[in-house]
Amino acid sequence: MIKYNEVSVSFGTFNVLKNVNFHIQKGDFLHIVGPNGSGKTTLVKTLVGLLKPTSGTIEMNTDNMGYLPQKLNLKNQLPMTVQEVIYSGFKKQRLIPTKTECELIKAWLLKMEIPELFNKSMNYLSGGQQQRVYLIRALISNPEILILDEPTSALDPSFREKFYHLLYDIQQKQQTTIIHVTHDLTDAVKDDCKVMYVDQSIKFLGSYHDFTHFEHRGHHHA
Repeated sequence: MIKYNEVSVSFGTFNVLKNVNFHIQKGDFLHIVGPNGSGKTTLVKTLVGLLKPTSGTIEMNTDNMGYLPQKLNLKNQLPMTVQEVIYSGFKKQRLIPTKTECELIKAWLLKMEIPELFNKSMNYLSGGQQQRVYLIRALISNPEILILDEPTSALDPSFREKFYHLLYDIQQKQQTTIIHVTHDLTDAVKDDCKVMYVDQSIKFLGSYHDFTHFEHRGHHHA
């Protein structure tokens, strides 16, 4: 599905990522962890095409991708309504969504527990509510690859667990490949997921079970 060949990213003389090699199969659930400033977000940005590698190549066999960036501090900058933000997630832009799309939107609003916010302005929403809207936007077109950079940072703990259940459900039922950057694995992991520890280069890539041994040997993620 995705293959990185000797990918490096430098800003001036500073190497953010160095000789990154890995591949991901269809349907994988990959958690990316590492200390602050280790290159996690840079890695994700190369994946979605927002950053070009300084060297190396990235192979990907789909462009049907959903992406939730890390920083969503958009208070008072968004005259858009929740409805307009969600509509913009559809691959085919229409003024009025089809009946099927409307049903899909309704279902997602319920799953995210925000049906009453559909016609509200984004400025009216709390940070956590905005994050849920952007999650729906990322999910609405059934992406083959879903890339989430710290998706639960503004979500309250009670909803966080439900959110991860939703993600695993999508991965299982639709064989969606999910790449998830997080600083806290505790809520997020299932035994069959993969974990990548990044600190300028990949220090570990494997099962969650093996990652716990890797951590115990003295590597701690922030």
